[in-house]
Amino acid sequence: MTANPIQMELVGRKIRELRRERKLTQTDLATQVGIHQSDLSRMEKGEYKVGLDTLLKILQTFNLGIGDFFEEKPHSSSSIAWKYESLDEESKKEVESFIEFKRQQRTMSPGGSEGGDGGNGYDD
Repeated sequence: MTANPIQMELVGRKIRELRRERKLTQTDLATQVGIHQSDLSRMEKGEYKVGLDTLLKILQTFNLGIGDFFEEKPHSSSSIAWKYESLDEESKKEVESFIEFKRQQRTMSPGGSEGGDGGNGYDD
């Protein structure tokens, strides 16, 4: 089965888009994935078929699942989920701690709406 040139180009374009969004050079990404920069360049141009093992390594580097990669809706670098996923593990833990702090702050402050009582502290 031969690779469809249009599909190869679309996959390459998506890899290039993700790499640029994360401010990586071709050399950076190629090194992280374990391929030659020239091969990555050809993949991004749609001249070279991306093997499944290479694609999975690229997706791992970007912290993406294969479903996310092939999702049809446009990738938005302004979405909170994308911003979170692009963080390193230590930064993700900081974000999670902050979210937990804000949740606790909301439940302890007057007017907090936890418990479904409208925040008045009385049981109806």
